[in-house]
Amino acid sequence: MSEFRYNYLWDTWVIIAPERERRPHDYPPHTYGPQSPPEKCPFEPGKENLAPHEIFAVREPGTAPDTPGWKIRVVPNKYPALRIENPPLPEGRCLYDTVGGFGAHEIVVDTPDHYKHPHNFSVEEMKLLLYVYRERMKSLYGDYRIRYVLVFKNYGREAGASLSHSHSQIIATPQVPKLIDTVVSQSRKYFTEKGRCYLCDEVKFELNEMKRVVYENEEFLVYCPFYSIFPFQMRITPKKHGHDFAKLSDQELYLLADALRLALRKLHKTLVNPPYNFFIHTAPPPREEPRRPHYYTGIERFFHWYLEILPRVSVPAGFEWGSGYYINPTTPESAAKFLREVVL
Repeated sequence: MSEFRYNYLWDTWVIIAPERERRPHDYPPHTYGPQSPPEKCPFEPGKENLAPHEIFAVREPGTAPDTPGWKIRVVPNKYPALRIENPPLPEGRCLYDTVGGFGAHEIVVDTPDHYKHPHNFSVEEMKLLLYVYRERMKSLYGDYRIRYVLVFKNYGREAGASLSHSHSQIIATPQVPKLIDTVVSQSRKYFTEKGRCYLCDEVKFELNEMKRVVYENEEFLVYCPFYSIFPFQMRITPKKHGHDFAKLSDQELYLLADALRLALRKLHKTLVNPPYNFFIHTAPPPREEPRRPHYYTGIERFFHWYLEILPRVSVPAGFEWGSGYYINPTTPESAAKFLREVVL
């Protein structure tokens, strides 16, 4: 029997439709065509001149910027959505508002290996990638005009990846995006009503039920949310309250790397190389907004950061776009069971 489930943080509804239940083998395996050859790839070691000058890199000692010897490299996007040089000036055009395209758009080249992807990474390699995310987030927030930094990864063409060489992206914006603003608002509402953090309560509930848990270690929980909008969606969140991904210690990064690596490996094997997106939702910095003074005051008490993994094995269609609701044909309970039991 199908049912509506309320996604509290995103303030939307999901229809879980077990009558349309789809098991892992019901989703077609994703086999991508031949990858672009390394000699034509702008992210290859020795091809550094094909990309903009690097902003940040983890390198072998003694190697110079824009030369081989890097383990992870960060460069500006060659075709950026936003530029730091653009002034963030608001402008009115009759009933329409615009703001100059200020911000930052960076590419993180995850690995020098053309054929390696995060589900193949070691824990140390994954930790290094998370370290780069953390350091770039800290650096971008050093510009007071930046109000939000979103770290995300697209894997596979259906998920928006235009180059096969593994890479992530970072976009910094002068406004807090709508979805993040909704999560902030909903988290504050729950805290005001109950005096507790919503995700702390969700983590306790999931650990108590254990129906949707995929994996846990000392610090992090991997589970399929009760209100998953996509089949086999997973969330990774700290078991202890924490509002800011950029404040993670190196030891916490290691344990997050362990959780993320295992989640991606299980997803890769269960659904046979599915396309996916993952992104990090962390608290905006507590900066004043003229129209909403003190809006982010106390955010460290009620906001709980998380990393979301969204497999792209179902396509939102007319109902989803027209209603803002989602239909999920695989129950989170079934998805978690398949993921939990797959042997790596």
